[in-house]
Amino acid sequence: MDTHCHLNLIDNKNEIINSFEKENMEFVIEVGINVENSFKTVELANSYENIYCSVGIHPNDSSNLSNKDFDTIKILAQNEKVIAIGEIGLDYYREYTSKKDQFSSFINQIQIAKELNLPLILHIREAYDDAFNILINEGLPDKLGVVHCFSADWKTAKKFLDLGFYIGIDGPITFKNNNTLVEVVKNTPIEYILPETDSPFLTPVPFRGKKNNPTYVKYVIQKIAEIKNMNIEDTSQILVENSRKIFDI
Repeated sequence: MDTHCHLNLIDNKNEIINSFEKENMEFVIEVGINVENSFKTVELANSYENIYCSVGIHPNDSSNLSNKDFDTIKILAQNEKVIAIGEIGLDYYREYTSKKDQFSSFINQIQIAKELNLPLILHIREAYDDAFNILINEGLPDKLGVVHCFSADWKTAKKFLDLGFYIGIDGPITFKNNNTLVEVVKNTPIEYILPETDSPFLTPVPFRGKKNNPTYVKYVIQKIAEIKNMNIEDTSQILVENSRKIFDI
């Protein structure tokens, strides 16, 4: 299973979806990045039994938002195939939007998740301290959620794990000399890891440089198993159970 992808950003998505059965993909989660895209994630999830989705506004899409945008996200989130609010958070790597706008968008959507009792899919990039503080100040939804595509160090991971968040691991874990992320995986309990692809981005080795797709999640799982010194079948089974538990699938 792939707990984080963007099939709607892939040209040949139907071909990829048709390959899921052959690739033994139990389910995938299509993740929203803005209001328009969130409509599409719901539409896609409603069209396929084994696709679930989240709805939300990415920090890079957080400028010029109105109350209507957040109301729309809240309405969409009540569809039965929506299992989380996201991806939401803070991104200081590419500051397309002001910190003030990002804070406002993040806080509004945390409140939606709390109201609807849905977990969060967090996008945090070079903003872990501020995101952590906002989560603490705003209060957390009961189901917490996942720090998607984790990219900081073990000390930071532990702060989020101590709150009860899961850690999302993507293609970069397969990159050579990614020692910081290897340490995070090594120290994070296997019961708190989720495998992601972030397709069509962050393609793992051996396909790095090409477009990613959800079936490549197996390379992420293989690397997690290798780091944890576990067999792939057991690792995969635990990761599926983690995903079903946090997203209530």
